[in-house]
This record gives sequence, C-alpha cells and structure tokens, in this order.
Amino acid sequence: MRVGIERAVQGLALAGGLVLLALVAMTVLSSLGALGLKGAQAGWLPQPFAIGPYKAGYEIVELVLPGIVFAMIPLVQLRHAHARVELLRGRGAHGFDVFWQVVAAAMFALIAWRIGLGMAGKMRSGTETFLLALPVWWGYAACLPGAWGAAIVAVYNAVRQERA
Repeated sequence: MRVGIERAVQGLALAGGLVLLALVAMTVLSSLGALGLKGAQAGWLPQPFAIGPYKAGYEIVELVLPGIVFAMIPLVQLRHAHARVELLRGRGAHGFDVFWQVVAAAMFALIAWRIGLGMAGKMRSGTETFLLALPVWWGYAACLPGAWGAAIVAVYNAVRQERA
C-alpha cells in the first residue's frame, strides 16, 4: 500500500512541478516579449522583436498556481515535511503525532469539501476569466486532487503511526 500511495503522491507532485515549469516559461517569454516591445519602441531593437507581453498571463497564473500548490501538499504530508515544533519527546510524542495526523486529515477533508462546493457554484454561475474567458471552476478542479490526496495521506500516516 505504501508503494502505491508514494507513487500516486509523487506523480501528483511531478505533474504540479511540470505545470510550474510551463508557467515559469510562459512568464519568461511574456517578459522577454515586453522587453522586445520596449526595445523596439526605443529604437535599439529591430521591429520584429516588438512581440509584446502575453496580455492574459496573469489570468493563467492565478488560475493554475493554487492547483500547483495543492499538488505538492500530499508529498509534503507523506514525508512529514510541514514546519512543526517538537513539543513532546519520548513517550508522549507518538500519540501526539497520531492526533495531529487525524486533525490534519479532518482539515484537509474540510478544505477539499469546501473547494468542491466552490467549484460547483462557479460551474452553476458560469463565471469566466475576463480576457481569456476560461471557466473559473477549472482552477478549483485543479486543487481537488491535492486536497483530497493530502487528507488520504494524513489518514494513512495516522494509521501507520498507530500501528508502529
């Protein structure tokens, strides 16, 4: 079971990383286009470099970035890589860790549920981005696998720690 969860979580994080790289590439190309346009307008670059920035880049960034963050959370949860303070060492630490994994599972499940409700509302209303007219619910949908994945991983961690 551990191998299956690890592969799923790593696959989700890898997909998020690839999308992040694509987002960075888009931002760099947009910035270079803006620089080319300014250079052509100033007269120190030839006119073919006057491409200009990608005008709706911020819409894509704000639609995609939350999904990237949520894609990474299950891997962080699996590896216990969240920032934490060691309050108890020794006997009480084990039960405390199990308790916090259960709390994390409940919180991630609550977050995922609320994201799902928000997505359903955006689907019903047909809300779209201003320039590209992309459905806003796509951003919510991109967050759901990571949110539910983090909840499942937290339950898995709690069960695994309880058995140890």
